[in-house]
Amino acid sequence: MTVGSQTIIEGRNIDITDAIREYAESKLSRIHKHFDSLIQNHDIHVVLSVLKKNRDNNQKAEITINLKGGHIIRCQSSEANVYASIDTVVDKIEGQLRKYKTKIYSKIHHGKSVKEYGLEEMAETLLPDDFSSHVESYKEPEIIKVKRFKMKALEPEQAVEMLDDCGHSFYMFLNIFSNRIAAVYKREDGGFGLIEPEFLQVDN
Repeated sequence: MTVGSQTIIEGRNIDITDAIREYAESKLSRIHKHFDSLIQNHDIHVVLSVLKKNRDNNQKAEITINLKGGHIIRCQSSEANVYASIDTVVDKIEGQLRKYKTKIYSKIHHGKSVKEYGLEEMAETLLPDDFSSHVESYKEPEIIKVKRFKMKALEPEQAVEMLDDCGHSFYMFLNIFSNRIAAVYKREDGGFGLIEPEFLQVDN
């Protein structure tokens, strides 16, 4: 187990039996083992839930890890049974962590600072052999298109209507109640979600 971190498993519309808990913890043990430098002192939060019964793959698993520097890694999966959903989501989160770790090593390899990630100590470690090929082939994300538009002041319910009309997976707007930039999005369960910052902060 990674120093200072633990696996927290919660259930929504599902009983977390000892067998389910042990299975999830066993699968996640490799995350603690291979990515301890990233998740040290940060918990792995797992939420298992059951979606609408008329869906074939209604057993959902979500994993969220808050990393150093305020970065968040999150993955989810819906399968026919809870064990399959755990398998899939652990594979996904491992892939995300490997990609994140490759990005850190790539910055170090090219002499860039990783202070913003809170991982300065990684700059003093040797590049692991199993990451060498990943680092050499890694490409920094590139913004190839910028789109600007007039942001309307709307109620969240109005923004949901706009989302339905435009056919996108999310819709950004100015929340008329809070005077903050927000976004509504379509959820897998058929409903809608609202994302809004608690406060705006720019780190120097």
